[in-house]
Amino acid sequence: MGALLGYVIDIVIGAVMEMEEIDNQMKSKVLRAFNKVLWIQNDLFARHYIDDSSEKEAVVVSNGGGSSSGCPFSGK
Repeated sequence: MGALLGYVIDIVIGAVMEMEEIDNQMKSKVLRAFNKVLWIQNDLFARHYIDDSSEKEAVVVSNGGGSSSGCPFSGK
């Protein structure tokens, strides 16, 4: 999906940059706005399709004393 979005932004950049009717400032605004839309779309795809349940599991680390402690960021 990321490759498709990259292809779409490439096509749009080419089309906008070839427009002679608008000045460079407007071209910049159009490209920045469209880029933001694609970033939001990519984030929504990632949230919906990527399963991150394996990343949420706490990793138990054994230290030199033989006792184990949980992940320092999990609050345990």
